[in-house]
Amino acid sequence: MRKHRFSVSRIGIVLLLAIGSLPVEAQQESSEAPRQLTLRQAISLATDSSLASFRARHSYLSSYWQYRTYKAQNLPQLNLTSTPISYNQNFVLRYNSDTNTDEYRPQQNISSSLGLSIQQNVGPLGGTFYIESDLAFYRNYGDADQQQFSATPFRIGYYQPLFGYNQYRWDKRIEPIKYEAAKRTLLYNMEDIAQQVTDLFFALVMAQENYKMGQANLANADTLYAIGQQKYDIASISKSDLLSLKLDVVDARNALENYRLELKRAKFSLTSYLNLPEDVDIELEIPDLPVESFIDPEKALSYAATNNPQIMEFRRRELEVESAMQKAKVESRFSATLRASVGFNQAAETLGSAYRNLQRQDQVSVGLSIPIVDWGIAKGRYNIAKSNYDMEMVSIEQDRISLEQDVIMTVSEFNIQLDLAKSSLEALELARQVYRNTMERFIIGKANVTDLTSAFSRQNTAQTNYITALRNYWNSYAKIKKLTLFDFENGMSLSENFDLMYSMLTSRR
Repeated sequence: MRKHRFSVSRIGIVLLLAIGSLPVEAQQESSEAPRQLTLRQAISLATDSSLASFRARHSYLSSYWQYRTYKAQNLPQLNLTSTPISYNQNFVLRYNSDTNTDEYRPQQNISSSLGLSIQQNVGPLGGTFYIESDLAFYRNYGDADQQQFSATPFRIGYYQPLFGYNQYRWDKRIEPIKYEAAKRTLLYNMEDIAQQVTDLFFALVMAQENYKMGQANLANADTLYAIGQQKYDIASISKSDLLSLKLDVVDARNALENYRLELKRAKFSLTSYLNLPEDVDIELEIPDLPVESFIDPEKALSYAATNNPQIMEFRRRELEVESAMQKAKVESRFSATLRASVGFNQAAETLGSAYRNLQRQDQVSVGLSIPIVDWGIAKGRYNIAKSNYDMEMVSIEQDRISLEQDVIMTVSEFNIQLDLAKSSLEALELARQVYRNTMERFIIGKANVTDLTSAFSRQNTAQTNYITALRNYWNSYAKIKKLTLFDFENGMSLSENFDLMYSMLTSRR
């Protein structure tokens, strides 16, 4: 009996020494302290320097310059056209009145021209107002050696399509919506990056915790096997129980290797996404759970309807198919154009004379295009456009419903995730306590190997469930933020600071 008490005491000392040495071993694995990284820091790194954020910004810049181009098209356009010199020497066919025949004659001439024009699109009417001034010079060599200057100091005119499709009017409605959608898409993409980083962050958290757990499990398995050998020596456990403890050591060693590979893979995924060096040593800080967190589904729907870029895209798609249908309808009927201009011009042998005694130059023309027989081509185009319009409207409505359902389901999941995470944390604390108690009971011979293995497995499962619950909570919040573009922590729309946050993108160009 005394021998048995002595053995239990020795076993307890071995266990305490083994467990107490774990932190020291962990510290000896790396001489340099790893870089601490929080979830907020990871998101900030990703939205600032990741490849995904680079693509998102340049996609926005493309839309920005497209909108700038549209705005510039509505401003006066000043154009200078010139042919500095044009030389021509060849044979041309001419009529000879003396012989009443056509004959080839040599020709040699030189010419040049210069023109300046200002154009202004008149958006509401779809016409173009212009002012022009030009000068041309022509000199012919040979038998008919002569030169002439032709000058038009001033000509003002207007071109107007009648009863036609007004592209300017539709662009005025569509282009601002496209640009606003591009701004919100940039915010949406940044929040999508935040969601992806959150997922990668917790994947690495899970891998790190699993690896730590694997180290502890292997150390505990080694210790328990050593205890089991001493218990077997005093016939306190059977040979089968001892082999089970040895099998636990082998399983723990294999599991640790798998955890090491999982940790390496998860670390590479996160560091490559954050554009960090591959050899950087990072230690993630698990974010705490908030004390209270609830999002009203109706408010989330309202924010999504106001901020989500898909809402703007729905409107853009509606206008584009409506525009295409209107264009097909108008082009199936007759069309007309009106062109009118007033100016002054003169032609003379000298440059100065070309600007004296200017003659009035007036022009008015009306053009008509009337389809008589097209074998149903115009009608077919309109029916195609009408069919596309109907299909697009149904598709938009389905996408709108899907967006609303996505918001509602995500908010509903989020509102229960906090309770699930708290329950998982409580379960983890209980599982750890059960495992400690079971180990103590095993040491003194009041618990068998099966009880110890079961408690050990429940602790591992509880650890995994807690990290998974945290992951689901923060993923749900990141997705809600992405869908609504609303910061519920600070109570503000993300689009409020858009110009302040992203003005540098365009100011540097």
